[in-house]
Amino acid sequence: MEDPGTQQDHVIGTDLATTNTYVAQYMNGEVEILENPKGGRSTQQNQVIGIDLGTTNTCVAYYANGKVEILENSEGKRLTPSYVFFPKKSTSPPIVGQRAKRMGDKIPSNGIYETKRFVGKSFNAMEPHLQHFSFNVENKLDSPVIRIERDNDTLELTPQEISSLILKKIKKDVEDKLGDKIDKAVITVPACFNTTQREVTLAAANQAGFTVLKLFNEPTAAALSYFFKKDDENDCYALVYDLGGSTFDVSILKRTATNIDVICVDGDTELGGNDFDKLIFDYVCEKMEEYNYNPRQNLRQMRRLQEKCEDAKKNLSTGEETSIILDGFIPNSEAIEVKLKRKDFELKAHELIKRTINIVNKCLNESQIPKNQIQHVILSGGSSRIPIIQKELSKYFDGKTLSKFNNLDECVAEGAALQAAMLTDNNTQKIKKLAMTEVVPLSLGIGLWVDRMRFVIKKDAPIPTTNTIRVLTSQNQQKTANFEIYEGERLIIKKNRYLGSLELENITPAPPGQCKLSITFSIDHNGVLEVKATEQINNNMKRLNVKYTRGGRSESEIEDTLKDAERNREEDELFDVFSKQKLYLLQYCEGVKYNLGTLNIIEKHQDVYRLCENIQTKGKTMDVDDKDELEYLIREVENQCAFVVKSCKFKNMPVRPLLS
Repeated sequence: MEDPGTQQDHVIGTDLATTNTYVAQYMNGEVEILENPKGGRSTQQNQVIGIDLGTTNTCVAYYANGKVEILENSEGKRLTPSYVFFPKKSTSPPIVGQRAKRMGDKIPSNGIYETKRFVGKSFNAMEPHLQHFSFNVENKLDSPVIRIERDNDTLELTPQEISSLILKKIKKDVEDKLGDKIDKAVITVPACFNTTQREVTLAAANQAGFTVLKLFNEPTAAALSYFFKKDDENDCYALVYDLGGSTFDVSILKRTATNIDVICVDGDTELGGNDFDKLIFDYVCEKMEEYNYNPRQNLRQMRRLQEKCEDAKKNLSTGEETSIILDGFIPNSEAIEVKLKRKDFELKAHELIKRTINIVNKCLNESQIPKNQIQHVILSGGSSRIPIIQKELSKYFDGKTLSKFNNLDECVAEGAALQAAMLTDNNTQKIKKLAMTEVVPLSLGIGLWVDRMRFVIKKDAPIPTTNTIRVLTSQNQQKTANFEIYEGERLIIKKNRYLGSLELENITPAPPGQCKLSITFSIDHNGVLEVKATEQINNNMKRLNVKYTRGGRSESEIEDTLKDAERNREEDELFDVFSKQKLYLLQYCEGVKYNLGTLNIIEKHQDVYRLCENIQTKGKTMDVDDKDELEYLIREVENQCAFVVKSCKFKNMPVRPLLS
């Protein structure tokens, strides 16, 4: 045992910095940095980051010491291509980023890119676009699955798994950069992403080892980045025009001294910068027909041409003309030069630009904010650099000067980092300058007995949000209740998008309309919906995290929901009257049958009982076009049943609705 009298005191030096804490000791003539228990050389205070998980590129930002910093990847670049390459050797791990993109040029079938376009979509929705991808996509239960052939095996990967690989690369690079474990992040998503797309993004992040503090809408992130840098604290309205690689978003926000409120959002998940690239791609393919050559028939050449077309689009943002040099495309042929003028490109892009302006106009109309009250029109997303877009957008706002970032590819990640700093419990990163409020993009509700939408959460409700409605059982001694969940703005339930269903079992048997049920919709800060059904008598409860049913209608149809509702307002008004009458008819018949059974007089009034059964059967299948027949059936059943209803003092009978 060592003599205490001879034991040397150990002293250390500590750098207790804002971001990292380092500990060092001097021994035997040398200074040594001591590792922390995790094996790192610094101890970080539960740091958080912001990630813009883009279609084309992914960008990471970090807030510390009062400013936002873009974190470079292991290659020293500020942007990481959202590209994954799988080597032919089965034992070789996948490659992510710039090197993956280079390798994909050699073996296009193993280079996977733009999978954000696939997230949460059905195979049927993606099938028309598959000709533009050089890798193999197959249909598995109407979900797109990426198939990759390797030397000794075949891989089948979901878009979620590809996103997870990208995020794993990001996580490793960030940890290497900052010197410690980073597992909390805010990740951005398009504002028009639906519940399934958000859930898939969350699952991919969790699979990569991240705890997601929030899924943050991209245009809101851009607005946060913009306003954080401005000292002007006067109340104002702003519109964010966010044109990314595969999605387009519009957000209208109100800025106050302490808060940014999202007033309205709209967008299109089938419209992005890649669609402008395709215009050039198709133009070049037409030119190549003169040489009896189709680049689409050669996957490697197709990928090369896609990259050249993307470069051409960028060149036309700074020059009036560009040339696409096709060297080595046609065997035994010299290099081919395809020239493209900016004005010709702008003509080709006219319809795409018009689509974006129409969405801007629709968003303004829905917000009921006149465009002359929009003080800031903020550009976000790399494709908003296109000069004709800026010209048309400024023209729409009567010549207003647009607000631009120094780097449109980084502003969303910066906003995500700021939001992460607002949510963290790390005092060295925490921001109290601004708060954020977001909204529900489309209304959510349940289908009632008469195929009528009962809205639970209305469009543009602030997120997070919870609302509860009460419903009554419709049938006598009902034991189960099935609630179909829909997203949309139409009163006619079948005109909306079906999301899923929740069945509540073991309901306490009761007369029709006497058992009360509660339906609660809750949307968390990530925009994920939970539905809860509860019976009030015995507190029987069932929960469901809603996932969108794949298939049915395409994404483009979903995005036309608001326009469709406005166009068909008169039809919904007619259905409103019809559905109330139909519900009354069905409830009346059910009430008569219940009372006949309760009073044990079914045999005495068999004709009345059968009449109600027959009319119920007819009524259930009636549509709004049958409104005249419906009115006839109501009169008939009331006339035939009036005597027995009154003389026997029937209970629990519905009241005929007052219709204007």
